[in-house]
This record gives sequence, C-alpha cells and structure tokens, in this order.
Amino acid sequence: LYRIDSSRIIFLRMSRGGVIRFHEVNEVPYGVFSILSPHPIVVRHISYPSAYHYFLCQKFRGTDYEHTIRQANSLWEVDRFVRRAEGLQRPEWDSSKMEVMLLSVYYKFKQNPEIQALLLSTSSKVIVNHTSADFFWGDGGDGSGKNIMGVILMAVRKRLSNDDKLKKRTETAQKSTPTSGNAAPLSVSPVR
Repeated sequence: LYRIDSSRIIFLRMSRGGVIRFHEVNEVPYGVFSILSPHPIVVRHISYPSAYHYFLCQKFRGTDYEHTIRQANSLWEVDRFVRRAEGLQRPEWDSSKMEVMLLSVYYKFKQNPEIQALLLSTSSKVIVNHTSADFFWGDGGDGSGKNIMGVILMAVRKRLSNDDKLKKRTETAQKSTPTSGNAAPLSVSPVR
C-alpha cells in the first residue's frame, strides 16, 4: 500500500476498501487517531500524558523544555511551552521527526488496547488526516498534501496486525506442545 523510504512516501497501490478521514480529536470514533488524543504512553520507563507530549519532548530533547513539556497538564500548556522554546529544537529535527512520530504513534496504539482494536478494525482502508491547515501531516484538505500522519497510522496498523498474528501463532504452538505433566520424564543415562 505504501512505504516510507527516507523522507519520501511511496504509494504502491491504493486500497479498494474505502477511506477513513479524521482530524479533530473529538471526532467519534476516529478522533483517537489524532496525535492530540489523551492516551498516555511509556517510553524507556518514562511516562508521557500523550504521544503528542512525547513527540514534542523529542523535538526539544536535551533542553530545559523537554521536562517542562512532559509535565504539562493540558495541550494548551504544551503549546505555550513550545512557543517559548521555538528555535531550540535539536538540529537534526527535520530529518528525524517522521521516525519520532512513527514511534510515538506505535507506542500509543500498542499500549492502549481499546484504540488499538479500533485501528485494527480499519482493515485495509486508507487513513487520511483530512485538514486544509496541514500539507505535511495532513492531506491539505484537497488531497494535495502528503498525509504523513495517515501513512504512519497505516504502517502502525500493519505492524500491530503482524504482531497480533505472530502472537496467535505462538499461542497455538504452545497449546500443541506437550506440557511437563503430559510428557514422558527426561532421564540421563551414564555413557559407558
């Protein structure tokens, strides 16, 4: 369906399963796809109130604002700190922000089963961050944008689906393997 290759997005083919559009965090049911949704995540034993908090902490990693943003109690407060920190982002931010967003979104859906189920239920549908205000993370409102957030959500969906399939195969294999109670006892005979 798509591939993230360095800083380019390559659409290999479009899904025939339909399109899901989202943008505002309060849209039911797909508002949870927004990076602003209040689903906490834990990364390297550090808790963040949302994936958005983590994403922006990474943008300002190594500055005083990193801790301040993580502690912010509201999105309004986060945005206020970000405006103050403008110009202090890490030098390689533009080249790493897609990878950071991918990790943020993966942790968000991996660690919150109720929204993971919703994402997986979208099956092969194309997911579009539909907004005229953003041509990078969104579709630009008319499809001329890059829709990076939609592409990331579809990549995370594929990864979680593969994780789920692997987990089911592992559980099936474990069920078919004899347990210690059913297996013949092991014995070691001395070699003569």
